[in-house]
Parts: sequence; C-alpha cells; structure tokens
Amino acid sequence: MSEQLVANELLAFLQQKLDVMDEVSAVQICASNFSEPDVAASKQLLFRLLNKSDQMVSRRRDGTKKSIQDIITLLKETDPDDVPTFVAEDLNKLPPVTFDHVDVTSLLKDIVFLKASLADVQRKLDASQITVADLRSELNELRKSATVTGSPATGASNVNMRRGACLEVSGASFASAVLSPSPRSPPNAEPAQCAPRAPRCPAPVPVGPPRTAARPLDIKVFVEIMPASPGTDQADDDGFVTVQRKKRRQRTNKNRCGTAPAESNIKIRAAKPNTPVYISRLHYTTKAEDIVEYVRQKLKYAPRVQLLESRHNANFKAFVVRVPTCFLHLVLDENFWPQDVVFRRFRGQVPLERTVT
Repeated sequence: MSEQLVANELLAFLQQKLDVMDEVSAVQICASNFSEPDVAASKQLLFRLLNKSDQMVSRRRDGTKKSIQDIITLLKETDPDDVPTFVAEDLNKLPPVTFDHVDVTSLLKDIVFLKASLADVQRKLDASQITVADLRSELNELRKSATVTGSPATGASNVNMRRGACLEVSGASFASAVLSPSPRSPPNAEPAQCAPRAPRCPAPVPVGPPRTAARPLDIKVFVEIMPASPGTDQADDDGFVTVQRKKRRQRTNKNRCGTAPAESNIKIRAAKPNTPVYISRLHYTTKAEDIVEYVRQKLKYAPRVQLLESRHNANFKAFVVRVPTCFLHLVLDENFWPQDVVFRRFRGQVPLERTVT
C-alpha cells in the first residue's frame, strides 16, 4: 500500500476486512452503519485518489449498496501498492463484526471440507503404518533365514573340503565361507591336507541320499577358471588360460562425405540443414509469399514458409519459417523483424501441410 494516509472510516473498514470476510457481509454491514451521503463521499474520494473519476458510475436508485459494491470492486481490481492507506479518524464510526453478519453456511462448508481432509490424511497414515509393519516383518524373516543359513550345523554340510573352507578360524565363520569365494586348491590336492587343522574343522557329515524337504536358500559364490583350450600358447603351468574380452569388429560400411567442389552446371547438390522459426502477431492480410519476399531481401535466400492454423478465433496470423541453420543467428535478432512481430525458435513438431484438392 502507499505511504499516503487518508482519513475515511468506510474505506478503512473495507480495506482491512475484505481479506477476511465475503462481499455480501461487507455490503450489509456498511449499508447498516453508514449513511448514504457518507457512502457517496467515500466513493468520490476513492475514485478521485485513483484518478478514475471518469469511470465512476452514478447511482440513483438504491445507491447505497450499489455504491459500496462499486467501492469493493475498485479496491479488488486495483494494485494494493497504488491504493493509499486509509485510517479512521473517529473509531466509534467503525462498525463491529458480529455473528449476525457471518455466513454460517460458508462456515459449515469449510468445517465439512476440513473433516474430509482430516479423514483422508488419517486413512493414508493408517495405510503407511500397515506397510511399515509388513516391511518390518519381512525384514525379521530375512534376518532369521540368514541366521539359520549361516549357522555351523547347516553350513558344515554345504562346504566343499577341496576348496579350503575347512581352514576357517572357528565354526561361526561358515557364513563368510559361504558368502565369499575361497582360494582354489590344486587339482591333485587330497582331503588329507586338512588333517593338521582337524580341531578347527567341523566334523564331516556323511553323504546320504538327496533330501526332498525344503531348506533355507544357501548363497554361494564360486570362481571358476576356464581351462586352456588345446593348441594355445597362453596357458600357464597348471593348464589354465586368462579369459580376455573379444575385440569388436570394425565396421567397414561407414558413412563418408563427398569433397568434390560444387559446379553451377551440376544439378546434384547437398541439402542445407534448417531450423524452424515461429513468427506471430502478423496482420491478418499477410501471406506466405510476403514473408518469403521479405526474407529474400534480407538474406538473399528464399525459405519455406507455412501458415499455422489457430484453434481460436484470433485476429492475427502465425507462420513457420524454415531458415538455414547458418542464418539462424541473424533471424533471431530483434533488428531482423519489423516492430511488434513476435518470433522464437519453433517448439515441438511442425504440423503437416494440408494439400487442397
């Protein structure tokens, strides 16, 4: 609001109360507490301060309520920074706002809306709590299954003695033996190599017939090395070869660009890449040929111009001009187009041209 202070009780009341109450209640309060001369004087004062005296409408019949309505409309349509600050010289003239001037129906609607919003929030909160509870139960089940899978009693039957898993420090380390790869033993190693560390190794479990009952999922990671193929020279002493990535074949059918100079008598020539430019706010009598001639005079080049059909009943025309990319910086310059013509790079896909049959 402006720093200018103007003393007027009616305008001060409306300026402060319009943000917290509806227009019907404001008109009713002002009409019952202010006389018709006071309302007319306040109206003339407001229109005169805002330099809109020529737009003020005179009211003859029922002038009080209609004049108050004109004041409210002007206050809402005007920028608050342009409206001076109204103050009350006599505070006794300011009308009180009681329950008689409040729209109870509007309050009931707001209460119903708040109740519905609160119920929606509560429903979403309950759904979130149920989801969290399900996630917690699944996490506990996964922890239990991981504990059962990594226990010594279960892990001992899943350990290959030839891979050195029996060299772990204690029985509790079977989980790491199952989850991490162990160093590979030589092919000719015997199970007797684990004999010096017999106290650290769990008791072997005799191999029996395959079990059909369900058991926890065991996570194992094995590192296998591809044996050397016969006839290769890259194999090591143990007969293994390092796996290498195959080289990609180089494409021989690549696109190439011609370098022969263009001659005037040859009809074959390369197409220049172009960029669509959108121009608008042109007079309704403008034609595509006029734009082609205008660009030809500026760039010595005749572009392709397409008329855009508007979905609304506009009193101007818009076109798409396909400009060579090398001239784009000239076309997008403000000094290129006439005054008040709107232009920019075209967004989206250019619509297809319609052929007239």
